[in-house]
Amino acid sequence: MTKAQGPITEVGRGDKSSPRSLTLIAALLMVFSHFAEGADQPAKTNETARNVELRGRVVCLAEEMHRQHGAELPTKHEHQWGLKTGDGICYTFLRGKFSEAIFVDERIRQKELQVKARLFPGTHVIELTQLRSVKAGVVQDIFYYCDVCAIESVTPEICSCCQGPVELIEQPLKDSAR
Repeated sequence: MTKAQGPITEVGRGDKSSPRSLTLIAALLMVFSHFAEGADQPAKTNETARNVELRGRVVCLAEEMHRQHGAELPTKHEHQWGLKTGDGICYTFLRGKFSEAIFVDERIRQKELQVKARLFPGTHVIELTQLRSVKAGVVQDIFYYCDVCAIESVTPEICSCCQGPVELIEQPLKDSAR
């Protein structure tokens, strides 16, 4: 035996480097690598989002989880807005066209809301498709309005026509079709 070659071992039963052991190890590596590759992939499901109608109040989910469950809450934190329904279930708002007002206008967050949304399978994440408020038990249409151009919008952005300010309007529904 030379120093460069190392010890000579006989391949046989119980040796970890036997052809049988190497085959088993290779097979296991292939199986585990298949699962590891799939771990980065989103779960594919045939389920589709379902339409829901919910009523509740806007809460910061981090603050609500701190209050209810003692979750750690840094003094300075970003608000993660969600809807807490009357039965105590919290839903996370996916930011979009119909929820933008919740993220940027505190007046909206102070109201009781009734929303129509898409609820994504296996989650409590909702994508709003309609935003309304509830005042004294009466459902209200809620929108932003430009007096100059007579344009209604669901977001509090400046008027798309005249670039002027818009006003928050809350009024009882005119008809149920809307």
